[in-house]
Amino acid sequence: MSTEKDTQLLKPKKTFSLRLTIAELVHLRDLFSIALPVDLKTTVSQSLAHGQGRQLVETKLWNKLVALCKEGNIPLAEEAPDFIVTVTSPPELSVFEIASEPRDEAIEEESSEEEEDE
Repeated sequence: MSTEKDTQLLKPKKTFSLRLTIAELVHLRDLFSIALPVDLKTTVSQSLAHGQGRQLVETKLWNKLVALCKEGNIPLAEEAPDFIVTVTSPPELSVFEIASEPRDEAIEEESSEEEEDE
């Protein structure tokens, strides 16, 4: 007995052609390779894929990029440059309200609770 999920897995996946220049392919290679601190063992791409539950998609896409890079004689692994995410200056911070209730109502509720406590 096959389930709907099994049937979906067997369907051919629709693919799209994407024509890239060498410069565009190099940019994608570099983008996929940006490492995150502290241990530099995870890339931004891997972290995003993990957070979205798309690890398999990320791995397959990386494998396709590697194959294209090899086809275009674009350096990979030790021959490719390394990039990391790091803080280069103090981050810009902002404070903003995310509460769903209007500010005036929240102040009134706090005031009435303080009066009740007295």
